[in-house]
Amino acid sequence: MSYALVVSEIRRGLFEDRNLDSIGFSNLLQRNITLLIPEGDYKINEKFVNNIIKVRIEESSFLNPLNMITALEKVINLKGNPDVIIFTLSSSGTELASYASGHFKLPLITDVSGYDKEKGIFLKSYYSDKIFGQFKLTDTGPFIITVRSGSFKDNAVEKASLPASETLEEIQISKNRTFIEYIEEDSTEIDITKAEFLLSVGRGIGNQDEIAGYEELAALLKAVISGSRPVIDKMWLPKPRQVGTSGKTVKPKVYFAMGISGAFQHIAGMKDSDCIIAVNKDPQAPIFQYAHYGIVADANKLRDNLKVIMKG
Repeated sequence: MSYALVVSEIRRGLFEDRNLDSIGFSNLLQRNITLLIPEGDYKINEKFVNNIIKVRIEESSFLNPLNMITALEKVINLKGNPDVIIFTLSSSGTELASYASGHFKLPLITDVSGYDKEKGIFLKSYYSDKIFGQFKLTDTGPFIITVRSGSFKDNAVEKASLPASETLEEIQISKNRTFIEYIEEDSTEIDITKAEFLLSVGRGIGNQDEIAGYEELAALLKAVISGSRPVIDKMWLPKPRQVGTSGKTVKPKVYFAMGISGAFQHIAGMKDSDCIIAVNKDPQAPIFQYAHYGIVADANKLRDNLKVIMKG
């Protein structure tokens, strides 16, 4: 039977939105979609898939690649080889995909953000979306991919009927690896996902000394300050302020991006904002492709001019 096997991304009892990218990509391949998910009360739109296979293990065990291999073997014994096994591009999804590729000896394409259906070419971006690599399978057999968040969810469509559902018999849990805990964020930090106006800064602002000026501007605009991953990695702002796939997904009414080039990880975390205003010295910066309003300028100079205007 021709089908795509989508391994769901689960976190703290939630079925994450990024699963829609895996489902959407399956639709591009024109395959029936079988969703693999741990047993539990997960809120999902079941009409997006053709079949659901539940595994009688807890979420923490589902994230263990050794248990995942066992679950995949049972699915293959039950339904035959899938045409493709799809994981999300996340820390766990990347690890699970790598284990599955090695175990089953299947080709792996990571971080897929586009697909040319006519040519059968998979696209993967480099250098903040400035160039794209093209990958094509040399064989027609099964393969494994990880898909980038925000790339294919618009291709997820509801099916005509509810999916068939079945449960795998309880699998033997590996004792070689054990889940300990999720590391929670500092609860005293502001939750940027609830902000209506975000002033976000990137490495283009130059150095940490510039942050104070942006915090002052944010206060004048009644905005909350946030940042891209390079800013967080350099510890210019605390981790809970990070926007992107390895940070937080935000949907404010206004997203004011200053000195941010627009790496795909960042774009995936903010592209659904109601209004995106981007400021960057590079007119070719990828973020301008997503901005409603773009300003080619030095972010720090514009910041200082805005402060003067706001202070009257």
